[in-house]
Amino acid sequence: MKIFRFPLQAAIGTLAVTLFLSPAQSYADTYIIYDLGISDGRNIVGIDTSGDVVIDNILTNQFLTYKNGVLINTTSTLPPLTYDNGTTGCSVPAGFQQEGSTVCNNGRIGFWGENNPNSEPNGVYTGALASPTLIIPGSAGGIGLPFLNSSGDFAFDDIQQEENYEAVDQTTLPTPEPNSLLLLGTGCVSLFTVLRRKLS
Repeated sequence: MKIFRFPLQAAIGTLAVTLFLSPAQSYADTYIIYDLGISDGRNIVGIDTSGDVVIDNILTNQFLTYKNGVLINTTSTLPPLTYDNGTTGCSVPAGFQQEGSTVCNNGRIGFWGENNPNSEPNGVYTGALASPTLIIPGSAGGIGLPFLNSSGDFAFDDIQQEENYEAVDQTTLPTPEPNSLLLLGTGCVSLFTVLRRKLS
């Protein structure tokens, strides 16, 4: 029986080390919401790969560029931005009913859900295509033409509140998932210790 002692210990030890040194990543569906001001006469033109949002202020004939809710540029000509606006007209997941425009990009979606058959509240949803997150609740309304970049940043006009918003996606930052892996790794180490004593 002792002939198998070293290979078994080595296998269990290797498994435990692999689990501790290679933790999987999980992604939390969280967003930071920025109010970009009234939408009356101020239309969102687009959003780029770095999350910059451009608004056309038709009242002053100026283009306003926002980054994380902060106005960083005002110009009379359209900024030379590389837009990353996704695809409009995509389908919302089962259990939701859209009101107004919907946009998809890189496995993400943004839309206004209203009178949803799954009893989810009315409001603005964005996030993973299969399981969007409610980011702004509302009793009735909709959103104008929304913009969504491939990183999940979402810009939209809330028709009910007449405000432009930017939702900056935080899910691109991976967070470790230590609890279950720590438990599994500790169990492997414990098993390794018990087997070592029995095979000695």
